Amino acid sequence: MPNYGGTMVHRQLRVNNQPAVKKEDRERPKVSLNKSAIIRRLGALESYQIALQTLDLIRSNVVSCRFVLPKRLAPTARHHDLVNEFERAVARVVLTHPHMQVGIAGAKTSTPSWVRLDSINLGKVIKWQTVKGGDDAFQKEFQQTLNREADTRFIKFRVEPGWRIMVLRSEADTSFIEILLMFNHTHLDGVSCKNFYRELLTHLHASASGLHGSPQASHNPFLIDHILTLSPTSALVASLPPPPEYILPFPVDPTAFEHFFKHEIQTPSSQYPRNVATHAHWAPIQLTSPDTVPFRSQIRTMTFPANISEELVQACRKQGATLTALLHGIALVSLAPLRELVAKADAFAFLTPMNIRRYLPSPYSKGRTGCVKNRLDAETAMGNYVTIIEHVADEELVGRVRRTLTESKYVSGCNFQPNPRAAEAEEVLSEVHDLIFVAARRVRADLTAKSESCSPRGLENDMIGFVSRGVSDWRKQLQEEVQRPRKSSWVVSNLGAVEGKPFCTLEEGQEEKEDGWSITRISMTLCANVVASAFGIAVASVKGGDLVVSVSWQEGVVDEKVGDAFVVAMEKWLRLWKVCSDCN
Repeated sequence: MPNYGGTMVHRQLRVNNQPAVKKEDRERPKVSLNKSAIIRRLGALESYQIALQTLDLIRSNVVSCRFVLPKRLAPTARHHDLVNEFERAVARVVLTHPHMQVGIAGAKTSTPSWVRLDSINLGKVIKWQTVKGGDDAFQKEFQQTLNREADTRFIKFRVEPGWRIMVLRSEADTSFIEILLMFNHTHLDGVSCKNFYRELLTHLHASASGLHGSPQASHNPFLIDHILTLSPTSALVASLPPPPEYILPFPVDPTAFEHFFKHEIQTPSSQYPRNVATHAHWAPIQLTSPDTVPFRSQIRTMTFPANISEELVQACRKQGATLTALLHGIALVSLAPLRELVAKADAFAFLTPMNIRRYLPSPYSKGRTGCVKNRLDAETAMGNYVTIIEHVADEELVGRVRRTLTESKYVSGCNFQPNPRAAEAEEVLSEVHDLIFVAARRVRADLTAKSESCSPRGLENDMIGFVSRGVSDWRKQLQEEVQRPRKSSWVVSNLGAVEGKPFCTLEEGQEEKEDGWSITRISMTLCANVVASAFGIAVASVKGGDLVVSVSWQEGVVDEKVGDAFVVAMEKWLRLWKVCSDCN
């Protein structure tokens, strides 16, 4: 089955409009559930993601942001006020977005449902920690916290929300806080987290400016002693954003679907092809176990200043590519030459998650059935609105990369030593620059083709359309998937750039205050995915600020030396980009 990269979907099959209930589900012990709390069945993407969670194939993705505090809240003596103001702002965001207010019933069945939570104890889902020492100590603690939180499971799906927050403060520098938002991909996607931080910044700014009343006197009647009382079920039924397949058609070619169903659904894992050149044979799927193979993500982070980020963007525009496509090209030239992979990988498949909000109908228009209304404001909605695009670097392109790099002084096994002063430097750098953009333009062409496949009939021949017709039980399907070869070597998820200052309209004669809440840094980290891509590459930035690229992999599946060599190579090619460009 094509690799889902953590973002593939299905729609439950129905007979006479009734949910399909399997024998094994009927035989499971009954769990007491107030039926009035049920909102709706999980949709396509949502059902896939909860299956990943309950089978322990994925844990927590993380989006972190550094917020600069107003001077009035920076002193340690004002910490209590800071906690209260922050909690009130989070509460306002949560009450705006139904997907932050719901749990999941029947998470381990083939028919999971969204259910209303009565309340959320913000004192439990928001944790604070003060880090002793200077900047080095803070960065070390941040990295340790990031690793720990990425590997922490969501377990109590029925009674807890699909998100949690960790806030770090430096004892030495109290001018900022580092916020880590961990999310269950069933509830939210990356754009949802981006929206969360944008709205959080807006509410914090409004509180500081007195737009919600004075920061000390501001009162939310739904928030008492850290307990946030949530919307009633009837309100959530009316406002919970619908899954994409409810409001957008996903037509597929019948012949292509027949091939897909026979090859990916009906073929037993024991008979599944094992000699496909693009499969990641070098990183076979390995299930985790608390006793023998614990779930552990290896995470590396690269930070590039604004000038390098701008150079990369300008180069992409000049070459007709995008930053996402460029990162794919750099990943290719960084991974393919490693000696440990030369004998095991003649070609590569890799993935791009794509936000499909732009293709959804406008709010309150008729759905695809003509009777279901679209309540989704795609620009601000939180939920899961992504699909996946697969790309291929064939044997010919991989061979060119290896001939250019493996025979030079630049690569020796896992030791990557680019030296721009070497005799052949200019020639090699020029060739690598060209190869990166050959790959990047192919990726850009794939992305453009996907965009052009959206017609008045819907998003045609998208993987959502294939799996929504072919998969009725994702837990069963994934239990087959883990016995097959890994299909994807890496995935690149680009969160884009966020605005660091709050959006607000100034009244006539009013001046913008320099002292206030702002965002100076953002990063996204993908936890290990047992069944999907071997490497998870995520990129994010603040407008005019640093570009942060993270790379993660499953410990024990990717050799640490290979993983580190891959990261070192990517970073050096990104930092050498200006040199590469000057050689052309």
